[in-house]
Amino acid sequence: MKKLQCDVVVVGCGISGLYAALKLPRSCKVILIAKGDLETCDSMLAQGGIAVMRGEDDYESYMEDTLKAGHYENRRESVDIMIRDSRECVNDLIAYGVRFDRNPQGELLYTREGAHSRARILYHEDITGREITETLLLQCRAAQNVHLYDNTEMVDLLDEVGADEKRVCTGVSCVQKGGEQLNIYSRFTILATGGIGGSFERSTNYPILTGDGCRIAGAHGVVLEHMDYVQVHPTTLYRSTPGRSFLITESARGEGAILLNSKFERFTDELQPRDVVAQAIMDEMEREGSKYVWLSFENVVPDIIYSHFKHIYEYCLSRGYDITKEPIPVVPAQHYFMGGIHVDTNSETTMPRLFAVGETSCTGVHGRNRLASNSLLECLVFARRAAEKIAADHALEQRPRIDPSTLTMVMEKHIRESLAEDMPAGDISTDSVIPDRRQARVELLCKEDGVLAGMAVFVRTFELLDPTTTVTPLVRDGDTIRKGQMLATIEGDVRTLLSGERTALNYLQHMSGVATYTHEMCEILAECGSHARLVDTRKTTPGMRIFDKMAVRIGGGCNHRHNLSDAVLLKDNHIDAAGGVREAVLAVKERCSFMAKIEVECENLSMVREAIEAGADVIMLDNMSRAQMKEAIKIVGDRALTEVSGNVTRDNLEYLADLDVDFISSGALTHSAGILDMSMKNLQVLG
Repeated sequence: MKKLQCDVVVVGCGISGLYAALKLPRSCKVILIAKGDLETCDSMLAQGGIAVMRGEDDYESYMEDTLKAGHYENRRESVDIMIRDSRECVNDLIAYGVRFDRNPQGELLYTREGAHSRARILYHEDITGREITETLLLQCRAAQNVHLYDNTEMVDLLDEVGADEKRVCTGVSCVQKGGEQLNIYSRFTILATGGIGGSFERSTNYPILTGDGCRIAGAHGVVLEHMDYVQVHPTTLYRSTPGRSFLITESARGEGAILLNSKFERFTDELQPRDVVAQAIMDEMEREGSKYVWLSFENVVPDIIYSHFKHIYEYCLSRGYDITKEPIPVVPAQHYFMGGIHVDTNSETTMPRLFAVGETSCTGVHGRNRLASNSLLECLVFARRAAEKIAADHALEQRPRIDPSTLTMVMEKHIRESLAEDMPAGDISTDSVIPDRRQARVELLCKEDGVLAGMAVFVRTFELLDPTTTVTPLVRDGDTIRKGQMLATIEGDVRTLLSGERTALNYLQHMSGVATYTHEMCEILAECGSHARLVDTRKTTPGMRIFDKMAVRIGGGCNHRHNLSDAVLLKDNHIDAAGGVREAVLAVKERCSFMAKIEVECENLSMVREAIEAGADVIMLDNMSRAQMKEAIKIVGDRALTEVSGNVTRDNLEYLADLDVDFISSGALTHSAGILDMSMKNLQVLG
């Protein structure tokens, strides 16, 4: 089984999936998979166009057209979002290079379709969907952060127990062409798997679209909605043999094409909503006992046929029909699915970190029946909202991490020494029991709630023992983790897994303990409404400072100075040696660069006054009473930054939280945190 990691996995290569991938930040690694080839998606088949609000004066009529077509079962909030955001999405498409039809003056052309009260549909000939999809696919191919995989079928969702015991989506399980399994672990998952047409005998959809997203999401308890809301398109070219039905766009009727019965009599208003027209056709077929009705282009100007409906004209001609001279036989067929995976206005499902866009989702825009040319627009608007929500969540989750260069230059030596300390002459237990190489897999499990820190060190420990070892993290630094949660899988030589286990866990447990303690203290400050920043001290385990201070940052805290060379902090012994606060500050100013800030540790109010008058930049209120600290803060005012210090712990932090200081420092973050218990379990020898 192959494994991949990314920030976002997008399942589906239609307009909604492609657009979502493009709207994600370029800093996100995106994997986009297609069940078949990258060109096989229903977005390619959309002929008519994409609706857009013409201007503010069009809002009310566009809203009413959409609600009326949907039998007023639409979610009005979603309809409002779609209409309001329509022009911005269209402008995006134009910027990407989509070639909407224009008049000789270069102005965009609009056409009208059924149930629209005015012409508000942009188009490119009669292959609008293909034009948009191919343009977006070209942009995705050029995007360095987007990685495309075709012939990769999603067969399941990956999930884990998250906060509040809820299942959280962690990616997708797939099968690639040839039968190889591929697991894609991701921070966020977007399902853009399309409709359900492949389940019908007669449909305009590709047979490959079989409702996979809904079926798999439903199996995981994700809420589905209106699964019976299936739209039938009134006009597809009749064929006596099985296969996908060729769509005759609604724009044809918008431009004047009419429906005729077997006597070539017009029998309905062609510009009614789709479900009404489709029912009228089926009623007429039943009344006459016929297999189809006729669609006549006799009222459509030939130049419009050759330009706007060029590809329909050519396809029908290849089937023996010249639409400029004769009507064509048409019949209703399944076309669109208005139900699907329930999503909110940001396209998020009821499972955290799982989003759904396009036809597989139910945004509530369409109600019980979709208004023509709202499908492409809905895809774009809500795909962009999904991308924006993911981008916002992703930014919030970005916490300081151990960058590879720091790990290599500073920490790698420490890791090697730790491994040597644990195995000065090898691992005699493992070497005796397992003398030969055997491939194995083991799981990293969390044994108590907390915050993860140090995954990069954990991974690097195994890599230094054996570069062929593969660690697949399911979480990353800064994540809240729960008891019983699987955090990673490790695969490699069983001897490496056994020998490296303790050293790797020592780093991870220690750093996660520091991050957890820090996070808890930051939460206390936040709950109290404090604006003070929590900072650490130099009270770290010798040799472990870089790990300790990184863990503090991952937990949400800030670092004080890293070492004695880093900044000026005048403590009581400095002050006594210099002869007073003023003398100590002046000595620093005389000898240090003007770039260096000066902090003075003050034990009483007179020292505070003297430090301020001498020009100190930061005043540390050390082991003062609460009353003294309040008075000291008044003395300092806005002339310097203030810091509270002295035996600050999780237990007494709330007592200090309402003080109007800039920093609260705590040595307990690194010297009293303890570890977060984890273990490597469920080892399986693979061969």
